[in-house]
Amino acid sequence: MPEILPQIIWFSLLASAIYALIATGLTLLFGILNFINFAHGDFAMVGAYVFFALAIMLGLPWWIAVPLVIACCALMGVVIEKITLKPVRKSPSFTPLIISIGIGALLQAIITIFFGSGVKSYRVEGAETAIYKLFGGSLIVTQSQIIIIITTILLLIGLHIFLKHSKTGKAVRAVADNMEVASILGINIDKTISIIFAIATAMAGVGGLLIAYEQNLSVTMGISLGVKAFAAIILGGVGNILGAVVGALVIGFGENLIVGFTPIPANFKDAIVFALLILMLFIRPNGLLGEKAESQVRK
Repeated sequence: MPEILPQIIWFSLLASAIYALIATGLTLLFGILNFINFAHGDFAMVGAYVFFALAIMLGLPWWIAVPLVIACCALMGVVIEKITLKPVRKSPSFTPLIISIGIGALLQAIITIFFGSGVKSYRVEGAETAIYKLFGGSLIVTQSQIIIIITTILLLIGLHIFLKHSKTGKAVRAVADNMEVASILGINIDKTISIIFAIATAMAGVGGLLIAYEQNLSVTMGISLGVKAFAAIILGGVGNILGAVVGALVIGFGENLIVGFTPIPANFKDAIVFALLILMLFIRPNGLLGEKAESQVRK
């Protein structure tokens, strides 16, 4: 076994965890509204910068900053949905798609105004300290990496419990199954969609702030994150939550293993993602867990 393999596998798990958080929110939105939100990666970028402002610039402790990031991103999602997407909910699917592209550009412009276009870094004290050295030192695990994995697991488990066992979660699944029938049964469609937008943008925001522990912040970081999330839900099956997680694992492991064991440089990771996506579309157009081109959120 090559000495670098344990570290590459660990990095792959970290990347997959981040992509899973963002992709899950994206597939939730598709399951309800049946369109791909191209601003979703920029929601993650906003979450990273809000955490930077609260924890680094204002000096708030993380246990205060993180809930505030979640609240800010959730509120942002609800406001954006009410103002820009709700009025065109019954329009052809390309209309909200184009609007979402504009929302992403607007968010990038706003962040640039307040933070500038330069690269930022968290530099959280102790976050990069190696707390485990395994396989003779060939695998180094840091505090921030443990936080990323634990946070992702807890959020995904929480989402599963919410959708399967809560009254609101069952309403979400009903709306994803058939919005008109759900409305006839007395489910508040507008409220349900707002809740899903809040959850999806909050998860994206957490994904953004977590990945910024390992990488620098930039205004355009959301583009790459959005590409990875989009590829993950296509690979796993659009509208399928478990599929989004599986797709994220394929993306995370695929890009890191290929870069780690081939001459391909790291800045070609996005190209690798698209190559994997094209290959999957040839082999299994509906994705690894996709059954047909319709919402699977209810499952």
